[in-house]
Amino acid sequence: METGKPQQADSGEARRERKRRQILDIARDVFLRDGFSGTSMSEISAKVGGSKGTLYAYFASKNELFQAVLEDFLARHEAEISGTITAGGPPGEVLLAFSERFLEVLLRPENLALLRLVYAEAGRFPEVGQAFYDSGPANAEQHLAEYIRGAVEGGFLKQDTEPYLAARQMILLSQGWIHNRRLWNVTPAPSEAEIKENAHAAVRTFLAAFGA
Repeated sequence: METGKPQQADSGEARRERKRRQILDIARDVFLRDGFSGTSMSEISAKVGGSKGTLYAYFASKNELFQAVLEDFLARHEAEISGTITAGGPPGEVLLAFSERFLEVLLRPENLALLRLVYAEAGRFPEVGQAFYDSGPANAEQHLAEYIRGAVEGGFLKQDTEPYLAARQMILLSQGWIHNRRLWNVTPAPSEAEIKENAHAAVRTFLAAFGA
């Protein structure tokens, strides 16, 4: 007597996605350890297993693989950050939530390691800096600028506020001196209270400049 339908065989698409996920995870660790210039496709291929041709079937070059690693890495945090502003509301509340979460995400050890890698390599390999900017900061600017445009239209901010300029100012204020000190590894990780204090200061300064 048949007790149930047989499980469907694993699809080729699912296997391909698992392999792609494996490649990205391995490549991320190697890039963070050895830098862009010190990483070879041969080493990644050896760690993944199989022939080098298999790796190139997924990513045609080291640049393309690095771009994919950045996109995957930063996409994990994009929704977390943009979620603080998508619901809307008055700038005093929304920007405070954004500033706190933005700095908290930036200060995570894996994100600091990624930034150090990008800064170290971008001088010799401008495509590394461009890939990082396109995958991370540009998205944050866009989401924040869209919110600011709505806040201007709602009368919360000055009518002559340029959304992208204001968004960039807010991002820099949110990073504050705390981020630079951690990036340079000259201070321990800040406390939650210090992050909140930085966020409050960032919002006060922003609203002093752009508030209606």
